[in-house]
Amino acid sequence: MAQTSSRTSTSQKKPKRSSSVSTPWTKVTLLLDRPEKSYEVIGLVSAPQIFLWDDEESMKESLQKQAWKMKADAVILDRVDTSFRFTGPAGGANGRAIRYKKL
Repeated sequence: MAQTSSRTSTSQKKPKRSSSVSTPWTKVTLLLDRPEKSYEVIGLVSAPQIFLWDDEESMKESLQKQAWKMKADAVILDRVDTSFRFTGPAGGANGRAIRYKKL
């Protein structure tokens, strides 16, 4: 009987978490221009070569995760290059992780 209950407990599915709990870095906003709010730069983030990423979304996610680990509110994108060189994509992206100042 212990085996049966053990088998049952391991085959039960875990409840799904909401997407914001399982992917909290998605709250980090990617900005093309400086925000109007006051902010401070807390670090630099980069995804140096696009060919390392499956697609543009993976590259964005990488930047967001790096900034989230710094407790940033947003990333100001300084460079996004999706150019192709020779046989494949070469570009990359980098930016500044920022935190909004409390007034």
